[in-house]
Amino acid sequence: MISYFTKQFQAVPALMSLQRELGGAFVSTRANTLRAIHQHYPQTALHRINNLWPKYSKGYAKLLASDLIVTGSPNNSLLKQFLAKKYMVFHGTFAPLSVTEAKEMAHFDHLCVLGPRMMHVIEQAGLAHKASYCGYLPFLENPEKNETARNAFLQNLGLNPANKTILYLPCGRPIGSWDFMAEKLVREIPAEFNLILRPHPSHSVSARLKDKLGYLRLNTLIQARGNAYLDLTTQKLSTVLAYGDLVISDGTSPAEESLYYDLPQLFVETPLQSRAAAKQVLVNKGIEALHIESVLRIYDCGKIITPQTNGLSDAIQNALIDANQFSKQRAEYFEYVFGARDFSAQNRLIEALRQYA
Repeated sequence: MISYFTKQFQAVPALMSLQRELGGAFVSTRANTLRAIHQHYPQTALHRINNLWPKYSKGYAKLLASDLIVTGSPNNSLLKQFLAKKYMVFHGTFAPLSVTEAKEMAHFDHLCVLGPRMMHVIEQAGLAHKASYCGYLPFLENPEKNETARNAFLQNLGLNPANKTILYLPCGRPIGSWDFMAEKLVREIPAEFNLILRPHPSHSVSARLKDKLGYLRLNTLIQARGNAYLDLTTQKLSTVLAYGDLVISDGTSPAEESLYYDLPQLFVETPLQSRAAAKQVLVNKGIEALHIESVLRIYDCGKIITPQTNGLSDAIQNALIDANQFSKQRAEYFEYVFGARDFSAQNRLIEALRQYA
């Protein structure tokens, strides 16, 4: 029996790509994560581990009875309790993964590595014997670009299919740019562009009262502007990326994932998140200098804006017009993070798990 464990909703696309093929139930310690899974995948079996009485909850019993547990983040203290084989498939793209953090995954039976960047760290941690290239599993959910489907998707969100669609995909707190940029984008990007604002799932799935009040205020601005949509994970990220034309991000996982569709980029830099700030985080983790420079090449895939940038309309127009200027950098970075642009690695993993199951 296979079970999938996650605390965070952002791990679900990776896990769901396997569950769709292999079956099995989802287990979480968080009720809001399970509610979000049910919203997107209503046929999926769900079980919760109650934090107060974990060993008496259905989720704990499910993991105890499992032969194989698949997860998207380490969760060491909990998962070490179970005798099942454990597979790590990673949620997000794990750009800042350090050797020390990789070594903490030694209790996994198998590490499903995304591509060359991650394998380099896994090898340095001495865990190559537990690892294999498995590709980025959420890509299995990515739809093909299709004009009819694009038009229907945008119309369903109240957006104009004749417009270019701008995606704002910031990372989460404490470093994300949402508090600096969300209202600025709604106010300053003209309605001749569609605008989809998607806060990090840690903001939207488990929103605090302050966040909820902020979303109400932002929705008031959106209604006045028109051709804008606040996506609190009601849409699949894969679909949002498929029908977008430009990504504005903080240079983290969503920016890397969007390279699947070779979308042009704009990067928001703030005092909390920038090339310099990201470099300092990596240095503090003890990551080697050459690896740091390779990770930071994401910022070479587009131009920079800040909360102080005037003329956002011009910056967006130029980014769309000059998209080919950065095409080589985007292609090289995609290969560095994810490897080959096909699904052979993902399919090999699915077949291996199918045989095991």
